[in-house]
Amino acid sequence: MQLDNFELPGKEIDLDLLIFIERYVTNLMKWDLLTFFGNNPTMKKDAQEVARVMGRSYQAVRSELGDLAVLDLLQKLNGDSHFPAYTLTRNRHLRSQIIKFASQSLET
Repeated sequence: MQLDNFELPGKEIDLDLLIFIERYVTNLMKWDLLTFFGNNPTMKKDAQEVARVMGRSYQAVRSELGDLAVLDLLQKLNGDSHFPAYTLTRNRHLRSQIIKFASQSLET
């Protein structure tokens, strides 16, 4: 039996999105960061800037940004400053999943 999309009363579940969330969105910080970058797909910011905008601890943000870069959900950019900047991945599939996740997060 194939379960690409199935319906519950009044709701349709996107299994690809559910799998993405279960695999990558493993804590609230990752949820917030992926929503942040998914809503701003061309943005490039370093950990200090992200922490300031989100009102979060620099150390926690820096750690999670590094994890998301290792998972290829974010791209780590070595720019002119001493701190690397981060932007949304170039991987088309992951990029579209992150943007879809962020847009769904806004609807709830």
